[in-house]
Amino acid sequence: MARKFPLFALALFVATPALAAPPEIANVIKSDKPFGEGHMNFLFIKAYNARLWTDSPNWSMDTPCAMEITYGMGFDTDDLVERTIKEMKNVDPGLSDADIAKLTPELNKVYPPVKSGDRLVALYVPGKPVMFSHNGEPTGSIAGDSFARDFFGIWLSPNTSAPGLRKDLLRLK
Repeated sequence: MARKFPLFALALFVATPALAAPPEIANVIKSDKPFGEGHMNFLFIKAYNARLWTDSPNWSMDTPCAMEITYGMGFDTDDLVERTIKEMKNVDPGLSDADIAKLTPELNKVYPPVKSGDRLVALYVPGKPVMFSHNGEPTGSIAGDSFARDFFGIWLSPNTSAPGLRKDLLRLK
């Protein structure tokens, strides 16, 4: 008589590949899974998935971290820059017009247009510029701890415009 195994038992024998940090950050962050993950919708369409990567058991800007964004829809560079500045001003209302004037051309250099499936990664190591990449290829960097704090604050600050996404990324209840 042949034995029948429940389908879930078969799943125990099927190896699933480990999720690893994106290759462009793997020399800094060794974790095999994101610290937190969530998504942002625009109307009923998924605008992007976000993953926060860090090796630290508790996220902080005092340790290396990376934000990985995988887009579900396309955006041109101007859209990305405009939204980034708007969100950074929300996080840091003290961001001056002079700061924005300096920041805009820097963001234009590191943000290419994106289409559905594209991935942008920002890697921060304390005391170093934030390194940006698009689909694994470096696009540039922006220096300054205040930039890093405000940029990552778009998703992680208590002042974020997306508190649900923040909770998912930081594993808050």
